[in-house]
Amino acid sequence: MKTKKATIALKQMLGAALSLTIAAGMTSCHKTDLPIEIPGKVFKTALFKKNLEEKLKDARGYQFLIMQNKQVAEKAAFGVGSTPGAGNLSANVDAYVNIASITKTLTAITTIKLLEKRKLGINTKIGMWLPKSWAQHDDIRNLTFKQLLTHTSGIRGSNTSWDSLKQVVGSPINAPQTPASYSNINFALFRAMLPKINNPVAFGNWELALSPKDFDSWMSKQYIALVQEYVFDKAGLGTRNCKPVEGKTLQMLNQAPARLEGRSHGDWTELCGGGGFVLTTTDLARIIVFLTHTEQLLSKQQKQMMDTERLGWNGVFAVTGGTAYGHGGALYSDRNGVKGPQIGDLGLETIIVKLPAQVELALTINSVGDGWRNMYGLVKEAYNASWVEE
Repeated sequence: MKTKKATIALKQMLGAALSLTIAAGMTSCHKTDLPIEIPGKVFKTALFKKNLEEKLKDARGYQFLIMQNKQVAEKAAFGVGSTPGAGNLSANVDAYVNIASITKTLTAITTIKLLEKRKLGINTKIGMWLPKSWAQHDDIRNLTFKQLLTHTSGIRGSNTSWDSLKQVVGSPINAPQTPASYSNINFALFRAMLPKINNPVAFGNWELALSPKDFDSWMSKQYIALVQEYVFDKAGLGTRNCKPVEGKTLQMLNQAPARLEGRSHGDWTELCGGGGFVLTTTDLARIIVFLTHTEQLLSKQQKQMMDTERLGWNGVFAVTGGTAYGHGGALYSDRNGVKGPQIGDLGLETIIVKLPAQVELALTINSVGDGWRNMYGLVKEAYNASWVEE
């Protein structure tokens, strides 16, 4: 168990490390790269940076931080972050971006803590924790928290509006529960449940006192406040929300060499849960470091459960030296009427990953091209190629 003094020291160290300014050609500030059970080889963060930059050379803009041994080892920001009409922002690790589905990892962390508070397990059925005023089909009522957190509910769909959530909760599940099938709705439903798990009495009182629309907004704000309390505050961040920060938020862009076009993000306050939080790449790096190396966010046992059950991790894959755990996100704006990103569409991609050798990565990309990048494959190849002979 870490002492309070040690925790404060760690926060101060991370605060100083993560406030470093970007410098062209910056070398690793953690000089002793750690060998981990691979005789004769060491991991080189500078080479990891170089490999990532090579794989991202087609992007309109990107920003990333590589952490090792709880410190910033490498960082990079390249290219464009917005159009001239939206502020002409350059790529910047301290600029804000809609982190898309990385929001699911934050939702999972908050859920694990609140279930502990209420002495509930992940195999608890969700029925009694949904709003009483919502019509509930038995198929939904009998789902477990784990099924939502692992996309094994059988729920399909990506629309996370309140009307959509209510329709799903009142309808039968017509799709198989296994294998897992990714759906934003699985995590957006926690927007309606976490406030009740946190305080059932207040939840019930407000549900009776407010109109349905006002109660929806109350739940949205409570969900955001709970992620603030259990994630952002614990990681030493300031106030964060699900809406753009004026003048400091990167756009979704198209890929070069086409003429630069961009689209700004809207307010996701009423949609958040499966996506939507607006953070900086530095924020993401700080969160993944605190999650991995401290017990500020989750206890050792809770982290083990999160990894073993893949709660809030969409990408779990073998790499040199062990296993990587990550979650990616993506958004795009269709420009040609063809489903999925195509040349000319506007978009972004994001990812956080914890890797062996005490390495973590936070990466955001400001554009999309012809199809989604294989983000986990990209990270795996760059990471594996960064082990060298001593």
